[in-house]
Amino acid sequence: MERLDVDLPQIKIAENICYALLNKYPIDYIIDLIKENKDCRIYITSSRDKPNEVDILMDKVGRYKYQCNEFLCIPIPKKFAVLEPDKRYFEATLKANIFLAVLKADEKELHQ
Repeated sequence: MERLDVDLPQIKIAENICYALLNKYPIDYIIDLIKENKDCRIYITSSRDKPNEVDILMDKVGRYKYQCNEFLCIPIPKKFAVLEPDKRYFEATLKANIFLAVLKADEKELHQ
């Protein structure tokens, strides 16, 4: 098994983004947003230097894509919000996508 080198600053960035996101947008609000906008991609946006500043971006025309450098544009997973509604799993996959993006994972490793 390959060991992933994760340092404390990366973990703190991901935790801050999760905390700021869920304080600004409750899980139920995000799930409802996804259900109402099933046909467009929805992203979390933030940056590594200001992880407490988060927003949700709805991309109806395909203008945006996953980014994991200084600017973070993280896809919000839809499966557990729309196809198999489960609030707990949705929150877990949402947080996982944030952590994976901060760790600069390939987009194919993210939850859809």
